[in-house]
Amino acid sequence: MKYQGINLENVKLSNRSSILLLLNNNGAMSRKDIAETVGLTAASVTLICSELIEQGLIVELGEASEEKRAGRKKILVDINPSYRSVLCIAIESDITYISVTDMKGKVLCNTQLPTDRESIPENFLKNVTDECQKLLWKNGIVKEKILGAAVTIPGSVDRANGISLNSYNIWTENIPVASIISKELGIQVIVENNLKAYAMTEIYFGLGRTVNNFFILKWGPGVGASIIIDGKIYQGSNNMASEIGHMTAVKDGKKCNCKRKGCLEAYVSTRTIKDELKKLLGDEYDNLTDKNIFENKKALEVIDQKIDMLALNVRNSISILDPKNVMLIGYMFDIPGCFERFVKAYKGYDPLVADDFFVKSTLSENSSHTEGHAVFLNEVLLTQFN
Repeated sequence: MKYQGINLENVKLSNRSSILLLLNNNGAMSRKDIAETVGLTAASVTLICSELIEQGLIVELGEASEEKRAGRKKILVDINPSYRSVLCIAIESDITYISVTDMKGKVLCNTQLPTDRESIPENFLKNVTDECQKLLWKNGIVKEKILGAAVTIPGSVDRANGISLNSYNIWTENIPVASIISKELGIQVIVENNLKAYAMTEIYFGLGRTVNNFFILKWGPGVGASIIIDGKIYQGSNNMASEIGHMTAVKDGKKCNCKRKGCLEAYVSTRTIKDELKKLLGDEYDNLTDKNIFENKKALEVIDQKIDMLALNVRNSISILDPKNVMLIGYMFDIPGCFERFVKAYKGYDPLVADDFFVKSTLSENSSHTEGHAVFLNEVLLTQFN
């Protein structure tokens, strides 16, 4: 067999990616510290940084603030936030959020529109791209400054081809989201499941910096999860891993949006809870708010039943995975007292669980829904400029 040797160009590209990822995760660093962290020589790091500075992708920030010492001063470099912008489109079951971020994830501008689940998907996506163009024009952002777009959506997706395979709450057929949006906007488009996108955000900017194995549970209009193993999102053989909302909770139970029966989501989603409370409370329902809902005994009983069902299914799921932490996010866990009631219910099934096992994100669920920013960094930034 002929010896091929080491592809030096690939090694160089890999080193560039390592440096960009390090700066993205840690912020400004000196070349010396970068070299020590990624295991490269100071000369290699200096050469790569010079090329990235010439491209405008990173910038020098000046001397590091540290005690006086002999020798050369450390000059910090960091990703240039104004190099390009990223378009983030988060299609949720009720509202679609559109944001433009800089390279560091700062929101430059945003807007939103109702998610029209009744119209033809292609027509709805055309409305979305129209709103994107209006937002860019209104804020003086030219297309050439857009690095690309990341679309996040519930349900399973074909990441390689940018296709929404089944979003459950929005549409059930296969929709070529990336090609439709790319055709209208003329930019590269990546499509990812919304929970996996949020997990990527946590890996880059949150819990994932210190914990390699954790489980994210989102409870709101839908019920979803994401599994992080060794610092990476577990996708499964068919990109269907961690669909906890579509685990069977009740045999031959309620029909779910996914066309199966008895799914957990069919019983504990916010839509189901609202429908049950409206039927149970009548006119009294109109007086409920997030702050007083647990003061109503009937409402409390209904929600506690949902919490208990969710806690049981979570316990069964994570007993297999054995994560370091479980992160709870989403609308329901933002209701005062709901986080604590869930933990209490979970302990009813596992009284030995540690007090710090469940955590709330320090990032929270971004109100602008810019989870796509991390997706784009992971999928494009670290390869496109190599």
